[in-house]
Amino acid sequence: MTVKKKPARKAKIVKKGKHPGGRPTKFTKEIKVKAEKLSRRGFTDVEISEIIEVSERTINTWKLKQPKFLQSMGLWKDNADEKVEKSLFERACGYEHPETKVQFVQGKDGGKWETIDTIKHYPPDTPAASLWLRNRRPKDWRDKIDHELAGKDGGPIEVQSSPEDKKLLQKIAKKLFKKAGDG
Repeated sequence: MTVKKKPARKAKIVKKGKHPGGRPTKFTKEIKVKAEKLSRRGFTDVEISEIIEVSERTINTWKLKQPKFLQSMGLWKDNADEKVEKSLFERACGYEHPETKVQFVQGKDGGKWETIDTIKHYPPDTPAASLWLRNRRPKDWRDKIDHELAGKDGGPIEVQSSPEDKKLLQKIAKKLFKKAGDG
């Protein structure tokens, strides 16, 4: 009995500019610009995917296949994080900024609007300072404190007792065993 071999399949040659198969990508320049704007405003990948109407997995695939897209998304997210970090720091330490106040001044001839340039002061904010310190120096500012007991070099705790202590413990153990046997 002879076995006939099937002829090898030839690979399809795809012309340049033509999609190799599967569903065409939704990734366009417009989508890229929209995603970058959302990223710049602090949106997460999940939120961006919902707005663009694709799955988060698709966003991650685009990041893998489009290095410039990945780079720009990361850059904008880093910028947003730095902006929040700076704002939290200023809030924790207190800050000031110039401000122009507009007020109506009553006069003999009716009144007029005047602008006054001032400097507005914001005092340090305790919760912001606490958040900053808990995240930047967790060993010193954690809410949870570990109370761990350990012996020398992290080993077990060694308990030393005197001969009198040992005799007392033996008497107690005998009485306990005697009561347990009676019960």
